Amino acid sequence: MVSNLVNRRAALGGLSVSAVLAMAPRLAAAAQTPAVDDAVSQPFSIEALRDRARALAAVPYVKASARPALTGLSYDEYFRIRFRSEADLWKDRRPAFRAEFFPPAYLYPRPLPIFEVAAGLARPIAFDPAMFDIPGEHADVAKDWNGFSGFRLLWPLNQADKLDEIAVFQGASYFRSLGRGQRYGLSARGLAIGAGEPNEEFPDFTSFWLERPAIDGDAVVVHALMDSPSCAGVYSFTIRPGEDVVFEVAASVFPRTTMTKTGVAAMSSMFLFNVADPSPTQDFRTAVHDSDGLAIWTGEGEHIWRPLQNPRAHRLSNFPDENPKGFGLVQRARALEDFGDLQARYDLRPSLWVEPLDAWGEGAVHLAELATTKESDDNIAIFWRPKAPWKPGTQVDLRYRLHWGQERFASPDARVFRTRNGADAQAGLRLFTIDLQGGALAEGLDGVAMDLQAQGGEIVWRDLSPYPDEAAARVAFGVRPKAANIDLSLRLIRGDQTISETWRYLWTA
Repeated sequence: MVSNLVNRRAALGGLSVSAVLAMAPRLAAAAQTPAVDDAVSQPFSIEALRDRARALAAVPYVKASARPALTGLSYDEYFRIRFRSEADLWKDRRPAFRAEFFPPAYLYPRPLPIFEVAAGLARPIAFDPAMFDIPGEHADVAKDWNGFSGFRLLWPLNQADKLDEIAVFQGASYFRSLGRGQRYGLSARGLAIGAGEPNEEFPDFTSFWLERPAIDGDAVVVHALMDSPSCAGVYSFTIRPGEDVVFEVAASVFPRTTMTKTGVAAMSSMFLFNVADPSPTQDFRTAVHDSDGLAIWTGEGEHIWRPLQNPRAHRLSNFPDENPKGFGLVQRARALEDFGDLQARYDLRPSLWVEPLDAWGEGAVHLAELATTKESDDNIAIFWRPKAPWKPGTQVDLRYRLHWGQERFASPDARVFRTRNGADAQAGLRLFTIDLQGGALAEGLDGVAMDLQAQGGEIVWRDLSPYPDEAAARVAFGVRPKAANIDLSLRLIRGDQTISETWRYLWTA
């Protein structure tokens, strides 16, 4: 994901809802959804915003200045700062979409221009320090603030009478969401450049425009201007909450330079350990991860499942494809006892699926796995990298959907639900078991064969057995390493039909 691990608690955290304190009269007056003030408003259109990004890319990049972060403010102190719900944007409108804002402090010192769009006009959302409840000895810090560092969107996701976060935008081009009944986990990015490599570039969302939701509307729309040394661009997000929260993304990117390390629809997650990849430290839990696998639905219709790992050293993998149907980071472990953690509840973390809405041509899904010993680090990233470089002076248009929630678009056939590995030291073998469930396995294993490959190793023995009393099967095999890396693949076949997704695994000595 990055050349230096990102601390996910600090970099990606949002502000939680708390009890609201009494407000000063001036805040109560400011809390009403204001009418558009023509004196400070400007006409808004996505076409004009696209022209602005194109013009920005035509001149050299200038890094925006930022005040030093507020000193003496810890992580816990920053996240005890509350936005007071009396100041919510759209508080008096229906349906129940709301917007709340984050203060410019801690890791987010730079205030960003944020606008509300209504009736074709954009007006700046006025900042007032009284919008925040700041406990403790830092209660006077707001006098130095002059804007917001990001925002979150609220909607009654789980209960009709209670507002929940459905999206957070804060930090570089990061944003995140989740499905019904879930807790935050992985995050997405507008664009990644050189992800997982030295000197990674982090494009910034530098301004936001929030469209006032329509009465009885089922969506909220957010526009963002992006800037970085390599490119400028415009992103529009149409966000529809439900069982899953779905972002429909339309973007136009204007390269300043020839871009060969672009990461489209990038996402970041955490994988520390599980039964197939044991803990690097002593831990009472069975597993710790926000995602346990990379899923790909290729342009030719193959479903690939690659279990995630916490490697000893950073590594990059890629899966070439043409016009992919989709890909994402998935949390398949869904039982509480898969983790044994009553506080973090990793069993409730969302999966995130990318659904391209156009033909993306040739390229590859890239996976970055970075070594870590901390569950607070995002050490996993995936993204699509087009084969053809993006050239300066061109316009690259992208359209795709992001599905936050349960796993979507999975293989209709047998899927992998558990991978284990170990060693037979006496025989010099690595031992693997892969458990698959569903689909054609309900018919039993008559006529089922294994297509098992090991590049860099020799398969010494193999076995296919039914799981008792389940529409499931276990593949077990022993492989003798012939190289430092063994690229393993497995699929089940009945006759001339593939009846499982393709399991891929990279074993490293």
